[in-house]
Amino acid sequence: MSSQFLLSDPIRRDRRPLPSGPKGLPLLGVALEHPKQEFWKAYARWGKEYDNNSGLISFHILGRRIIVINSRQMAETLLDNRGAIYSDRQTLPNDVRSYNDRLRDYRRLMHQDFNSRESTKYWQLQEHEAIVLLKSLLDTPENIFEHIRRFSGAVILKIAYGYEVKSEHDRLMALTKEGMRVASLAAAPGRWLVDSFPILRYIPRWFPGAGFKRKAERWGELLYSQSLIPHNFVKKEIAAGKASSSFSSKYLCPENGESVSAELEDLVLWTSGALFTGGSDTTVSVVQTFVLVMALNPDIQRLAQAEIDRVIGHDRLPKMTDCEDLPYVGAIIKETLRWGTVSPLGLPRSTAREDEVMGYKIPKGCVVFANIWAMLHDESVYPDPEKFNPSRFMGEKQLQQPDPRELAFGRGRRACPGQFIAEASVFIQVASLLATFDIRKGFDDDDIQSTKPHIIGFTTAIVSFMKPFKCKLVPRRKEIRTLIEDALAEII
Repeated sequence: MSSQFLLSDPIRRDRRPLPSGPKGLPLLGVALEHPKQEFWKAYARWGKEYDNNSGLISFHILGRRIIVINSRQMAETLLDNRGAIYSDRQTLPNDVRSYNDRLRDYRRLMHQDFNSRESTKYWQLQEHEAIVLLKSLLDTPENIFEHIRRFSGAVILKIAYGYEVKSEHDRLMALTKEGMRVASLAAAPGRWLVDSFPILRYIPRWFPGAGFKRKAERWGELLYSQSLIPHNFVKKEIAAGKASSSFSSKYLCPENGESVSAELEDLVLWTSGALFTGGSDTTVSVVQTFVLVMALNPDIQRLAQAEIDRVIGHDRLPKMTDCEDLPYVGAIIKETLRWGTVSPLGLPRSTAREDEVMGYKIPKGCVVFANIWAMLHDESVYPDPEKFNPSRFMGEKQLQQPDPRELAFGRGRRACPGQFIAEASVFIQVASLLATFDIRKGFDDDDIQSTKPHIIGFTTAIVSFMKPFKCKLVPRRKEIRTLIEDALAEII
């Protein structure tokens, strides 16, 4: 086993310098000092300690070489300009497929249907679901985060499959939540010994210590079923002649009546699955963070509500076409994306071949993380980065700080192709909530509004969530209920 390590460790095979970083211990690397929670913050800290202004750090965990990109400039150099090298990905232990060929077809399909122009055809659906959300919040405001999750799932499932979500406990939504949990565990740095010792890939699944193989099989089946179950739902609806219009039905039942190849069907299955999985949790995280941040910043909330009242008035609910006329609401969304960094490290990438940048060697097959959190909390770009301050995105455009959307939705060939749908879902929820409710800090067990300072924390996963605390929604005016109920009656 030790000889395998010596053969697999890039440092011992090649003396060309790797990017700087913590050395750790022999064999173990940084396994003992690597944090278990919010490790993107440790990567940013290591960047300040070890980096020679390259925007890169490097370390290994049990021989598995990891490269972290901490700066926007280096992300542009590697992920945008050299995407062919930095777009490979290993999803689960034992999975060594290259995703570049599939990725090209997948992105082509997504771009055709979800570019900025095509995404506007889903605005009505998103507006309708926002009304359903508001009515649910009127009836059971204590379940605010479940209602937000239902909105996201309902929009994505309708777009991808023509499937209608009836409740927060829908079986497909539960499947997605479990799938994201599994994907986050699978992608955790240093979790899998097989990544450090590739020879373990060849041991039988029944062999002692081969539990990772059995777990990978179970997880792989779960992730596959997450795409297969709704895919089969669409096929059954098509066969019964009652399929609703959706991304999947468009390609599985083309208007020209031509048969669908197995290759295209497989591509549709995985593309719809990616939209379903990636799109739902992302918007839930952003809106959940927005709600909690508004509870902590009532002055910011009041400024946004004043803008909405001035532009929209009190006689109707917000629409997607109001977006350009609500710059402060837009600034709050941008600051939520920056401050709350929905996917701090994104999905792990793998280098398809060896590369060199600024004199540093980047080995083939190493894991590469883009530390989006570090880029969006760089004090040289965003002064006082820990402060939630939407005003940094107001005023003359040339004086504003860089738009965080350029980073928050990923970089290069791994950028989120459903970005425009996600942005619309976030806007209509945020604007609708601000127009109708005051978001306040909750009450403690004695029904006294809490005055304790909230300790802010985030979950550690591919999609990170601000850890919730008690908050309370109060209708802004007595006419709000009638306004929402009348709007709901119009769409039923």
